Amino acid sequence: MPGPAAPPDLRARARASGSLVARRALDQPLRRIGIGGAVVLLAVTAAFGGLREQTQDGPEALVLDVPVEVAPFELTVHRVVWTTELPGQYLSDKTNRWVGVVATVRNTTDAGVLGNTLADALTLADVDGLVPRPGSVAPGVVASSIALLEDGSSLNPVQPGLSYEAAFLFEQDGSVPPPTSATVLVQRQTWGSGILDATVSWREPATALRGELDVREARSDADAEGES
Repeated sequence: MPGPAAPPDLRARARASGSLVARRALDQPLRRIGIGGAVVLLAVTAAFGGLREQTQDGPEALVLDVPVEVAPFELTVHRVVWTTELPGQYLSDKTNRWVGVVATVRNTTDAGVLGNTLADALTLADVDGLVPRPGSVAPGVVASSIALLEDGSSLNPVQPGLSYEAAFLFEQDGSVPPPTSATVLVQRQTWGSGILDATVSWREPATALRGELDVREARSDADAEGES
């Protein structure tokens, strides 16, 4: 025969806690867990939010020209532009275009960091026709290349303590219109080893900031002077 049910006041506390586990436990005959066990279970589950699915705060809002610390970098996003011509950079199809996120990059560690880690730190989403780069586990689409604004050379490795003005370059299929907006995702990474890979490195990119930013066509200095 089933044992006695839990007292009404204990059942009310279980309902108030919002804990599905506690409510189900108190639906069991008390001879299985005892009143003392039920009280302990209720106290523990309430302390952890009733073992309900916890809602985590989402990424913070990304603001232009504001530096953000996202290990192992400090990134400052300045603007997002598109262009069909970029000296020193080569599209996979001449009808495609570049979408570039211009940013200041600083390596905040005491050792050089590879360009692949930097590529995982800033990605794009919500842009049609981006050409994906295989091999990355970062959210969004990873840049095809990251070029220094000074001379167009590749930013790899990223030396510690130095600030670089760079463009994260994403190739977009030319058959779709140029974007007017793009979601920029900024990831924070963790230094450590994997379950199946004992190599210690920066890994597990997780989005810390995101922002929907306007995208405009890039203009040369000559174009800007002609409009002034």
